[in-house]
Amino acid sequence: MNFPNSYFEDEIRSGFYVDARMKCCWAAQIDVLNEIDRVCTKYNIQYFAEWGTLLGTIRHGGYIPWDDDMDISMKREDYNRFLKYAVIDLPREYEVVNYETIDEYYDVMTRINNTSVVNLTGEFLEQHHNMPYICGVDIFPLDYVTRDKQEEKTQKEVINLVKMTADTMGFAEVPETLSEEWINKIEKICNQKIEHKRNLKKQLYKIICALYALYDEKEADEIALMARHLDEGGHIYPKLCYADCIHMPFENIKIPVPVGYDYILTLKYGDYMKCVRKGGSHGYPYFEKSEQALEEQGNSLAKYQYVNRGELKKSVAFIKSMLQRFQLLAQIHQSVEMLLNCGERNTASQLLQETQNVAIGIGESIEKKLGEGTRTVSCLEQYCEVAYQLYEVVSQNEGINGTEVRSILDQALAMVQQAAEAMQIPKEIVFMPYRITQWKHMEKVWKAACEEENTIVRVVPVPYYYKKQLGREVGETQYDGALFPEEVPITPYNEYFLENNHPDVIYIQAPYDEWNYSVTIHPNYYAPELWKNTDQLIYIPWFKIDEMNPEDERGLKSRNYFVPMPGVVWADRIVLQSEAMKQSYVDYLSDWAGENTRSMWEEKISGDGAWIYEEEPEAADLDLPDDWKDKKVLLYHISGNGLMEHKEKMLRKMEDSLEIFREQSDKIHILWLQDDLLEERLQSRIPEVLQGYREILQKYQGEDWLQVEPADREADTVKVANAFYGDGGKSAQHMKEASKPVMLQSVEVLS
Repeated sequence: MNFPNSYFEDEIRSGFYVDARMKCCWAAQIDVLNEIDRVCTKYNIQYFAEWGTLLGTIRHGGYIPWDDDMDISMKREDYNRFLKYAVIDLPREYEVVNYETIDEYYDVMTRINNTSVVNLTGEFLEQHHNMPYICGVDIFPLDYVTRDKQEEKTQKEVINLVKMTADTMGFAEVPETLSEEWINKIEKICNQKIEHKRNLKKQLYKIICALYALYDEKEADEIALMARHLDEGGHIYPKLCYADCIHMPFENIKIPVPVGYDYILTLKYGDYMKCVRKGGSHGYPYFEKSEQALEEQGNSLAKYQYVNRGELKKSVAFIKSMLQRFQLLAQIHQSVEMLLNCGERNTASQLLQETQNVAIGIGESIEKKLGEGTRTVSCLEQYCEVAYQLYEVVSQNEGINGTEVRSILDQALAMVQQAAEAMQIPKEIVFMPYRITQWKHMEKVWKAACEEENTIVRVVPVPYYYKKQLGREVGETQYDGALFPEEVPITPYNEYFLENNHPDVIYIQAPYDEWNYSVTIHPNYYAPELWKNTDQLIYIPWFKIDEMNPEDERGLKSRNYFVPMPGVVWADRIVLQSEAMKQSYVDYLSDWAGENTRSMWEEKISGDGAWIYEEEPEAADLDLPDDWKDKKVLLYHISGNGLMEHKEKMLRKMEDSLEIFREQSDKIHILWLQDDLLEERLQSRIPEVLQGYREILQKYQGEDWLQVEPADREADTVKVANAFYGDGGKSAQHMKEASKPVMLQSVEVLS
């Protein structure tokens, strides 16, 4: 499946840093899901987004930002049919992982992987979005729960017996005779012959799955993720929740979610629209151990190692360079005097020529820095004329007094130095972004710099490249210079030379240099090169993330991808969003580079950058009536999924809510946001609900307190609305992210 290059860049989602490696992993998992979907479509097999994938679909329109796996579920009959066809129809390099296919793998679910081994070949990396590690999708079977509570109790007891027998098999603490007793009991209860010469544990797991699937739909009102239900309790739902599916956006595709997703998610997570960052059942990221193993072998993108820059020196700044060249001229004057007094007229003539070259070089540097027409350059021209005349005299005459020549040169140089001392050398600040999408925060600093007196401010976007095959190859040159706003004057990077200009300050906002998984910049603009050619290199992150929580394991792990980086090490100053974030950086860097470096990080890292990241309210493009300006605006959203699930009950809830809004229309006005293709979906599935929906819409639509907007105006409605009421989903989440009140409705509650 094709993804744009930009998809694989590091990204901030819901305050969490998602690095490029995880984006590659997500893309590879989506490819696996597409193959599963292809097989399911071919054989009319139904599946559903499950667990974090379901929650991510509803709340984020894609992956939960701190999630690293993909889960789906199938009803047992569909699950068995899928396994039958998977081995035939999935790509031959794919691996079906369950207790039947893999030795020493004991679980009651199945995982579909895109490979069975880590693969670093160019062909594999190109095919799997630069992800060498095994990527897959977990499939959980759904089973029906009998209405008969006594039968359910018996079922659980038998399953627990079989599971206990399987899980303790081979334990030294469990006598072999006891295991034999349990197996005999299982054979008798289940009327199942267990062959002792074959893998006993696999046979027991097959019995477990048969016991899970003991009852069919006609015998049940509920359905369950049976393994979790028996182990943990819960995970049981009305079967109507999985009676059908609704396809909803997930990253760049659509995936099926159960029609009763609201009930399922509420039961699993409570207020599921509230982001609670929790770790999963495995370490994050799941491929961390594979990554570490490869790095130990030197076969993967290694991690950046700390460099003590203290032993290195910067290039000479402009003023210091000019003063040094004045000193050089004075030294040449002394040498000319000595040579002439010793009769070395030819060598003295050559040095007089050199004085002119040095003076011309100084003049050119000043004109590059300050432009033409400065008094200093005029004095330098006079100096060159004096040096030339003396050269002519010395070349043609013997017995020239060297002391007199030096005195004339010193007088001319003194005029130059006097003019130079009076020069107003402007401060030069250079901003070096590379992605227009990251300019937002740097723009605030740029605007502040433009207000400084006697300051030259330049914006020099630098070229960048997307990586291939673990960074072993880069693609074509990318350049965003033409994409910046018109009010931002751009200096082309190929017309600006750091060595000549040596700006006072350089700002950067991406710290990675070559150490990013998906993108890099031209080596001329790596942090060490910039550091050498400026008095002060300042790093301001292009992103703002949630503050670090010591209990947030995945948030703390995410620092691996943006803290130990060249831009952080080589920067003379780092400006962060808060003092708390500063402390997080200092602690991490001190552990990484050595505790002896703590004072250095404390000194150069600042936590006073909150103003940079403050969001400015955007002007709303939505055209609202004038009489709405003194009213509170409520964003109202009824999802198509809600109508599909609750039908007549949702219609009653809509009319009840709208009547309340009408009664309060002197205080609040309503923006009613409609789902895309809502009416088309209702027409094809439940036309009777469509008729009721249209009647409600017609009843209220013409009233002056109500304005109906299509889904593509969602961003504009979020800008102008003061609060949200309705079904959960993207709109509710976006309102929450905008720090506006969100009220999720219950169809069970009527006024």
